[in-house]
Amino acid sequence: MTKPFTIGILGFGHIGKYLHSMITSDPNFELKYVYVRSSKPELNDEIQVTDAKDLQSLPVDLCIEAATHEVVGPIGENVLVSSDLMVLSCSALSFPTIEKQLTDAANKHNHKIWIPHGALLGVDGLLDSQTMLKSVSISSIKSPKNLDFSFTNHISSNDISQPTLLYEGPTRGLAQMFPRNFNSHVAIALASLGLDETTSKFVADPEINVGRHTITAQGEGFKFEIFQNSLMTGVTGDYTLFSTWGSVQRLLNTHSGINFI
Repeated sequence: MTKPFTIGILGFGHIGKYLHSMITSDPNFELKYVYVRSSKPELNDEIQVTDAKDLQSLPVDLCIEAATHEVVGPIGENVLVSSDLMVLSCSALSFPTIEKQLTDAANKHNHKIWIPHGALLGVDGLLDSQTMLKSVSISSIKSPKNLDFSFTNHISSNDISQPTLLYEGPTRGLAQMFPRNFNSHVAIALASLGLDETTSKFVADPEINVGRHTITAQGEGFKFEIFQNSLMTGVTGDYTLFSTWGSVQRLLNTHSGINFI
């Protein structure tokens, strides 16, 4: 029998619980640990880790960060001592100090940082055409009830009663304004022109219950547009759950037969 791939999870929120369910029900995987700030009654005691420093001595084939951008730097640095790290809260990489913290740790310990495509499609096409790209933009519409306004100091969900343009400019700015909501914009930017040359636009609309996205890319001899809707649960689009699990399976090559990469 093939030895199962070992997995660690950082966080036990909406995505972390979904990953826990998928990993523990698939014989191709073995869940080694879940990092949580405090013990969770839903988890077996033997897999709970509450001290981030312990992660340095818990090697796994892949650790999946499913927490918040605030823990990516310090906790991710501990993970990268012994394991590869998949970063779901990749808005953290819009902050140069955190990006350097992670890349320095990955280079020092010879481990990889993986960025899944998350809620949006098209990363493969952007990567393939990266050297020929001239412009890339992402436009999103979400309900204010699906936003975390904690990191803004000039507006709240109560201020929005009609479709309202909240941001238009470099992707880095949107990621820092709403670090829990636009990780997929960061993934698109990192796969294409970068956080300062990719353009993000965001409209908050209280009348919709989906995340609505349009990606437009132009280059030498081509242009493509992708339109996508996804139902929302809290700050997370439902499609993000399925796409994250798909990314894990492709990364660890658990599919038999024909595979795409």
